[in-house]
Amino acid sequence: MAEQKSSEIRQLLHKERIATGTHNYFIEAKVANNGSKYLVIDQRKKVGGKYESVKMRIFEDEVLEFQRILGKMIRIVINENSISDTSAIAEMPASKIQVTNQIHTSSVLHPLFFDQLLSTHNGREFEQYTYYLLKLLGIQTVYKFLDERQAGKADGFLKFRNLAVIYDCTLDNQDIDSKKKDQLINYCNRLKQGSIELAGETTEEFHNHQKQVWVITRGTSRRIKLVNDIAIKEVSIQDIMQVYRERLEKALSDEELEIKLRNI
Repeated sequence: MAEQKSSEIRQLLHKERIATGTHNYFIEAKVANNGSKYLVIDQRKKVGGKYESVKMRIFEDEVLEFQRILGKMIRIVINENSISDTSAIAEMPASKIQVTNQIHTSSVLHPLFFDQLLSTHNGREFEQYTYYLLKLLGIQTVYKFLDERQAGKADGFLKFRNLAVIYDCTLDNQDIDSKKKDQLINYCNRLKQGSIELAGETTEEFHNHQKQVWVITRGTSRRIKLVNDIAIKEVSIQDIMQVYRERLEKALSDEELEIKLRNI
């Protein structure tokens, strides 16, 4: 829906800008006067000496469905989803049909909870589904701490070959460095001990393992900082999903999987 001009001031929650070679996109999250939230997407293109602008609003009750459909269409564009129109497949050359079948298999093998991981607003759900995803990778030594809700607690621990990770899941990836500063240092100190006590009188030891702290978000994977020899990272849930896809589609050895997890 095109956004109408208004003299009313809307509360701005957050904004992002995407610049490409031909277009600029301005995306804003706002609050209307009635308290409901909505998105404004503004596409601007320079024509001659002037900028042409096209705006649309997506309202709060439409956001999840918009995200679902947009995600599906993006996967189709980057060849990660199937083409459901069988008449279109029939008209394809044989060389194209093989590619389509591979795409179809890729999407069918995605667990249903992947969509929830990308859309849920419930932090508890995000933690639980992240745990399931880590198990699907083939990591047998992974523990969740969902029942330990004290402030500063991690959400889980995993150990795979020579890698040991304390992880924390969050839906808020803004200012992680400052908001979680004390927690991240606490996680590093726990890893430095070389062992961790878990529920059920279980202790996992990792004295000589490479140690990392992951803050798992829906943002972009990046290194936050290095504390002694412990890397603190923001890890994108989408990147973990990509490792899952590669695990299914390629003959990844455990050594290769460990390298991917270390460098995620």
